[in-house]
Amino acid sequence: MIAIRSRRAALALLLALAPPLAHAQEPLKLVVGLPAGGNFDIIARLLAEKLRVSLNQTAIVENRPGAQARLAIQQVKAAVPDGNTLVVAPGATIYLYPHVFKQLGYDPFTELAPVAKLPTWELGLAVPASSSARSLQDFLAWAKSHPNAAFYGTPSAGSIQHFLGVTLSQATGTRLEHIGYKGAAEVITALVGAQIPAAILNIGEMLNLQQAGKVRILATFGSRRAAELPEVPTAAELGIRMAPAQGWGGIYAPARTPEARIAQLNAAIVQALQEPDVRARLAQMGMTPVSSTPRQLDEQGRRELEQWRSAVQASGFSAD
Repeated sequence: MIAIRSRRAALALLLALAPPLAHAQEPLKLVVGLPAGGNFDIIARLLAEKLRVSLNQTAIVENRPGAQARLAIQQVKAAVPDGNTLVVAPGATIYLYPHVFKQLGYDPFTELAPVAKLPTWELGLAVPASSSARSLQDFLAWAKSHPNAAFYGTPSAGSIQHFLGVTLSQATGTRLEHIGYKGAAEVITALVGAQIPAAILNIGEMLNLQQAGKVRILATFGSRRAAELPEVPTAAELGIRMAPAQGWGGIYAPARTPEARIAQLNAAIVQALQEPDVRARLAQMGMTPVSSTPRQLDEQGRRELEQWRSAVQASGFSAD
């Protein structure tokens, strides 16, 4: 409680000291490049509700789905750089898409200004309940002895889940063939029905299925065990040499947005994500809020841009 009060006091001071900003009476627009009802839409709406109060500014959410969230980013990069138009972006649009799309339509490091990191979530590999694999080692052993049947499903080709499977294949010397579906719901249906031997998904999409005994999560890929699955080991714990991976997102403004406005937005967003009701809703989605500076968000994007380069190249995948 003391920490929350301290953050609120710091935010109030920052807002009081912030210089007058152009277009301050214009609404704050959070542009989401995915359909309404999805996780990023929910996060945007949670934030908009809080930012209306902390910034004393109307905040609205605009869904601009299309081209795998690229249309929304292209819209925001071309907006007036006053800090009133922001994009709620999956991390993959920053660190994966430059490798995947030959015609990306934006440069995430020169045409966008990082504002704040959004919640993170863990990724895991699961098998159907009927699978004989009780551990990741069991699954990999089965895959090596059944190379023509060793498939794994993900929500889409070109996703972090796709390339996480490529990295696992490289790290273990196991042939794993990818099947990209049209969204997590299709993958889950195939997994539960044992139409595929494995899937890599966000663990928040599988927790209820694990608890119901319909799937078995064999490993996660973060740097530590997922709080929601303390009994499930990480790949690193099992001796697999691969960089840890998490899902994450970020909020970005157009390049050349004033630093004072970026700092104001960052403080307000960080505070909003720590509010108890927001944390509780995120926990239901299998997500964990984090605090970050704009610089830390930028550094993570650049670091992961290099991290995933070899996996994308090894896959031979291109979306164009």
